[in-house]
Amino acid sequence: MATAQTIIDRAYKLHGAVASGASASSAESADALVALNAMLESWQIEKLMVYAVQDKTYTLASSGTITLGAAGNITTRPDRIEAAFIRSGDNDYQLIPRDLAWWVGVTDKTVTADIPTDFYYEPSYPQGILNLYPVPSAANVLHVMMWTPFTAFAAVGTTVSLPPGYERALAYNLAVEIAPELGQPPAAVERIAMSSKAAIKRANSRPISSVSEIASMGHGRFNIFTDE
Repeated sequence: MATAQTIIDRAYKLHGAVASGASASSAESADALVALNAMLESWQIEKLMVYAVQDKTYTLASSGTITLGAAGNITTRPDRIEAAFIRSGDNDYQLIPRDLAWWVGVTDKTVTADIPTDFYYEPSYPQGILNLYPVPSAANVLHVMMWTPFTAFAAVGTTVSLPPGYERALAYNLAVEIAPELGQPPAAVERIAMSSKAAIKRANSRPISSVSEIASMGHGRFNIFTDE
């Protein structure tokens, strides 16, 4: 299990700025910790750098507005929501994700129903806003599927447990991140930084289902040559 310090030390060693067996100074480590956390924050908006989707729940009240973030109804704020559904008894009802144009076009946003059918998520900061339509009138459980956020390192001694490949990617990409302060890293370091991120993205890639309304228009096959 790595710590922020071991990742930082490795990044400095890749530059040749720290000797083997030595450690970065407290000042260097503090600067690198800022860069490391900033890099992790930027990775949060790269879908394929996110290794898991988490399920957050909230028991609905008579409100169609759910806050996500510190002190919110759900205390985690996602940059985006992958999916959402309502669990009523033993049944799950998937919600249809909508965009801003659709939400603005809803004339009466006070319509109520036991089970909402749609949602629009506004990733405002520090709290995101999840709008449900119609407004729920029953205390069912809302499930929100969101990307698992990277947790910032509180200190250089903070430990982290990540899937295979991440520790290597953190060290090499941190070496590139701090390059403006130390000078350009060796070309091999830059290549490994890119390849390590690419390997993670390949591992995190999930198949995408494509659905077409054409399939529901009839049966049989369509011949593009005869137009029949």
